[in-house]
Amino acid sequence: MTLKLRSLANLAALTLVLGTALLGGCTTAKIPADGNGLTPYPLTKNLQAGDIIHLPTGTTMNFEQAIGMIAAAKVIYIGEMHTNLQAHEAQRRVIEALEQRFPGQIAIGMEMFREPQQSALDRWTRGELDEHQFLKASKWYDNWGSDFGHYRGILNFAREHRQDVVALNPPKEMQQQFAQAGAVPLTPELAAQVPQTDFTDPFQRAMLEAVFKGHSAGGKPSSMSAEATAKMFDRFYRTQILWEESMASRIVDYLNSPAGAGKKMVVIAGAFHVRHGLGVPRKVLRRAAWPYVIVLPTELSIPEEHKEELMMDVDMPEIPLLAGDFAWMIPYENIKTQKAQLGVLMRLDGATVVIDKVVPGSPAAQAGLMAGDTFVSIDNFSVTEQSDVSMVIGGKKPGDEVAVKVRRAGQEMRFAPLLSAPAEHPVKP
Repeated sequence: MTLKLRSLANLAALTLVLGTALLGGCTTAKIPADGNGLTPYPLTKNLQAGDIIHLPTGTTMNFEQAIGMIAAAKVIYIGEMHTNLQAHEAQRRVIEALEQRFPGQIAIGMEMFREPQQSALDRWTRGELDEHQFLKASKWYDNWGSDFGHYRGILNFAREHRQDVVALNPPKEMQQQFAQAGAVPLTPELAAQVPQTDFTDPFQRAMLEAVFKGHSAGGKPSSMSAEATAKMFDRFYRTQILWEESMASRIVDYLNSPAGAGKKMVVIAGAFHVRHGLGVPRKVLRRAAWPYVIVLPTELSIPEEHKEELMMDVDMPEIPLLAGDFAWMIPYENIKTQKAQLGVLMRLDGATVVIDKVVPGSPAAQAGLMAGDTFVSIDNFSVTEQSDVSMVIGGKKPGDEVAVKVRRAGQEMRFAPLLSAPAEHPVKP
């Protein structure tokens, strides 16, 4: 069965293992708006944004009805298309509703953070870090890279209500070593770090093989040998399994700990990691027999201008399982329509960040910034790496002013450019 899959471009596992040949591995199948492919039951109405379908019965319900059923689970998995703001708003609404029902008893597990950054998450939820400090301490742009605006609402809510947020992904170094090991026995040091892994699920392997094949560049035949392709898939497959086993292990360890005693956890991850229960849910259940529910925010459609970057043709295998428990129909909203730009290209030169190029006509050009200027600070934050600039600009909107201090020919100079929307993403009226 050939489906259009929505490729979520921020799955670091793929880019770490395969480079830029593959954009991402968190994918969700395109579902026609009549519900075909979601539930075996015929739907009694045309679906609209906000409709929630109980997949085992085909019943369409509202949010209050759905949350009453969702609240019975101990672990609530909510998939996402990483680049859709509406998917993250759906996640936030579930977290908020559960917190109202179970005050102080809700934790959040997030694929977007790696285990070594747990201390930064703890400091954030305790109110010890502002957003800029948190993004830097959590290595957000190194580990995840997508616009923080997608997750700001969720993490601000967690901070306001002192909810524990658990980093679910493994350390990057362990992930790379595990992927490269292949069939070779792990070193004792690496084996001691790796959670128990299971490679025997035939349905998950079949789905991953289909996604891997669908990522061939532009649909063109690969120039790699069969042996090289097999080795690349093995690294991709091992990385996916490690990623999900690590997430499962972290979920169970937290909920079994004193901090997690009696709590429920909302798990936020790419839809592919939870769809059909084949990824993280099955691996958690292997460790702990807890009731769970899978909620799939599902795009009614993808705007034509985003289809090329977000969708690909994949021959998906038949999976004899429902995709989840609930499908929540949502529109697609891209955060790029709200982004601001300064208009510079940067490079790191030792311990300084240098403006390599100023985009003609950009706010930087209009303010007088020049190639060769070195950043000293931006909005009074010291600049020691490129992400310092990205973090400040990422928190702005078009029309905002930003204070920029640079060093030019040994002298410090100050500028106050007014940020604009990128030319290819004009501000909505």
